Amino acid sequence: MTAPYRKKLIEVALPLPEINDASAYDKMPGIGPHPKGIHHWWARLPLPTARAVLFASVVDDPSEHPDRFPTEEAQNTERERLFDILRSMMEKRLHDRPEVYAAAHAEMLKHCDGRLPAVYDPFAGGGSIPLEANRLGLEAHAADLNPVAVLLNKCNLELAPRWLNRPPVNPEARKRIGGDAAWRGTHGLADDVRYYGALIRSRAVEQIGHLYPNLRLPKELGGTEAPAVVWMWARTVASPDPAAQGTHVPLLSTYWLSSKKGSEAWLEPIVDRPRLAYRFAVHTGAPKDRSKLGTGTKDGRGGFRCLFTGAPIAFDYIRQEGQNGRLGFVMVAALADLPRGRAYLNATDDQIQAARSAKPDGYPDTDLPPQALGFRIQNYGVRKHWQMFTPRQLTALVTLSDSVKATTAKVAQDALATGLSHTEASDYATAVTTFLALALDRTADYNNAFNRWRTPNPAIMNIFSLQAIPMVWDFVEGNPLGETIGSWQVCVERAAVCLETICAGRGSSGSARQIDAAAGADGLSNILVSTDPPYYDNIGYGALSDFFYIWLRRTVGALYPQLCSTVLVPKAQELTAAPELFNGDKDEAREHFESGFRNAFTALRDKMDPRFPLTVYYAFKQDDESSGAEENDHSTSGVDLTTGWETLLEALSSSGFQITGTWPVRASQAWRMRAMGSNALASYIVLACRLRSSDAPLATRKEIIAALRRELPAALRNLQLGNIAPVDLAQAAIGPGMAVFTRYTKVIESDGRPMTVRTALGIINQVLDEVLAEQEGDFDADTRWALAWFEQYGTGEESFGTAETLSKAKNTSINGLVEAGIVRSKGGKVRLLSRTELPDGWDPATDTRLRHWEVVQHLIHTLETKGETEAAKLLNRLGGMGETARELAYRLYSICERKKWAEEALAYNSLVIAWPELSRLALSARVRQPQTQSDLFS
Repeated sequence: MTAPYRKKLIEVALPLPEINDASAYDKMPGIGPHPKGIHHWWARLPLPTARAVLFASVVDDPSEHPDRFPTEEAQNTERERLFDILRSMMEKRLHDRPEVYAAAHAEMLKHCDGRLPAVYDPFAGGGSIPLEANRLGLEAHAADLNPVAVLLNKCNLELAPRWLNRPPVNPEARKRIGGDAAWRGTHGLADDVRYYGALIRSRAVEQIGHLYPNLRLPKELGGTEAPAVVWMWARTVASPDPAAQGTHVPLLSTYWLSSKKGSEAWLEPIVDRPRLAYRFAVHTGAPKDRSKLGTGTKDGRGGFRCLFTGAPIAFDYIRQEGQNGRLGFVMVAALADLPRGRAYLNATDDQIQAARSAKPDGYPDTDLPPQALGFRIQNYGVRKHWQMFTPRQLTALVTLSDSVKATTAKVAQDALATGLSHTEASDYATAVTTFLALALDRTADYNNAFNRWRTPNPAIMNIFSLQAIPMVWDFVEGNPLGETIGSWQVCVERAAVCLETICAGRGSSGSARQIDAAAGADGLSNILVSTDPPYYDNIGYGALSDFFYIWLRRTVGALYPQLCSTVLVPKAQELTAAPELFNGDKDEAREHFESGFRNAFTALRDKMDPRFPLTVYYAFKQDDESSGAEENDHSTSGVDLTTGWETLLEALSSSGFQITGTWPVRASQAWRMRAMGSNALASYIVLACRLRSSDAPLATRKEIIAALRRELPAALRNLQLGNIAPVDLAQAAIGPGMAVFTRYTKVIESDGRPMTVRTALGIINQVLDEVLAEQEGDFDADTRWALAWFEQYGTGEESFGTAETLSKAKNTSINGLVEAGIVRSKGGKVRLLSRTELPDGWDPATDTRLRHWEVVQHLIHTLETKGETEAAKLLNRLGGMGETARELAYRLYSICERKKWAEEALAYNSLVIAWPELSRLALSARVRQPQTQSDLFS
């Protein structure tokens, strides 16, 4: 920049372990009330990450104030004080700790002359960044093209904050509190959501309760009736075997209803082959043979098999039948809710008839896109959104939607009775109705024909447990009028309790608008920009969110006419590199993605407050594991990680930004990546960027390589000390590498042309390999031999002569390697010992030839077989040798990644991810050790 600026904390140092732990916890399911529970959004940024980055983007690094902190020691002390504020911001359930937000707000004011910037997120999505900006007392502005995202941000920034500390308007609560009691935060608004949600349920029971009859219990369970939790269904197709005479047969991926030990329940097909009829009998208790239940009617060769004849039913045939509208479904079981537990029951004719008697009308008649990221169901003839629901589900959703709309007038009437003006009463009714519409979306999420049933720990799974909509063969239909997960009552309660957590801090003014990011900040100026942009072609937000938008538009579209003006979510301008939006042209899709980013950053450049860096998050998200309920074509499209990074970095660089800081923030608690080559990054890479100085110099290819070789080793060491997972290291290293590249106006190739970002990324990867290889100098000679052997031959055998030649080059001997417990030499062949061959009870203190290689292998083996506690004990006995062993794990992972040895790579990645916990346990053990007199005088 031409004007000086003070470095912010994010450009120098962060307490990554605490941010990592808090962010990983925030991503866990079942952690209690949380703003994310109000409505589903894909790849939502963890709230602790957002608040940490915002705070650290405002607060100066102590090194910028030498008058107050003249020494390095003083600066470190001040950093620790700031770190302590950040650490307090990483605590759980921070929505109950407004004083923490207040302290952070007060600290930020000190670093910007008492004038906090407005925060702007041009790709707001689920709204983590604007929400945390608002909680920190910053003026927050969210922008997105997607109307679902805009509505979610309106809830966070406009609707909920407006009605803070207000009592509810419903007559029941007014009687209870006398109209004068103070209600903290959004608890009053949440109480009204509950009250009017209960009214809607009562109406729905009156209108459609007959579609959801109670289940008749068998005599052994009392012979009475009980409410249904779910009904289990299987899709069917006409058997292609002529002997079956076109009879429809079930497509079941499993016979299990519950495979949980001690609570087993399963289906037994009762087949009448002469009559070409079948039914399913429900059994409970431990089966004699569990092995045959897990595959249902699936064929091990792919596809399914005919229940009557065993003939194969190929997926191609099923797809064709689906395309012709000839797939059906059959009820196979039901689950009753009992006073003391639950009971799996046989499907009965009256239950089947009740389900099939529904005659839905007035549902959204909208088209699925012919192709979209993460979609597979079109292959089976599902071309309309309404085809994703059973008739009974459509009837229930339409009924609830109509009732939510009708409730708006009732809320406004009750609000007027409390003394609100007509305008205020109308606005309040809009707020209540909007949150009820979000509850309806959650109800749809749990009430469609693509909900899976989790058998190991039985529960209904929402449709978006994956960032995709795959085909599901055996699905479950929940009871929307019941009292269990997925019901309207539970979804309303979930919306209400999560609403109570939104306004957790100071709160400030904010807005959410439907704006194209390329249009800039639309009237805003002197803003702090922080954003988590789309990830190339990893998630098709527009196509996925249509599932919710069609119900939101039907329910509250009249309240938001401009936002809901389109029949479906606008997709043409969506910044994803989706070829299907460009007639299959990948190059055009890539250009759309890159030019969109470039235009967005260019438009924002002049609107930014020069005191604060731009922060951009980037990561390729890990897909959720499939439960096996779908065909094996459920995964999202493969992504070239380099391409995604290249387009983002090209846009930043060409827009005049340089990278001044990079941080890997772990977003997952998973220790193990799913598979080599998959999008299994566990970390967000946070880039802090400043405008490049107008007089920034040029550089040559030779100069950029020299600068990378000079600066990347220290940056890599810092990443490793921050415990970046090996699976993320190559991507995280792009940040400091591009920080070197982007500080120059241009980098000139030998032929005079400017170096491209793609070329720069290749050089960064090359230098990264060099740096990792140079770290081998820290390892002993035996370990260097093992590394070279492992890279060349893996765990395979080779001749003694080959091994001996390598041993001379590495200044060791085969006999020494055998003595060290690294190799086995027999019959003229040499190979590395596997971890399973390691001796039990190994003690490094008594090992006369202790080597880094065996240290790593013993640590992994102990972690895998005995757990963290025992591995920590071993680490404790290793002393300073442990850190070098961790360094070796990074090197071994890079070899495995290059060789595509997935299982072996997984082991080294797991060790590094577990390292902080092992270190903590090891330190704890050392502290607990009793102090002896010799200790005192040593």
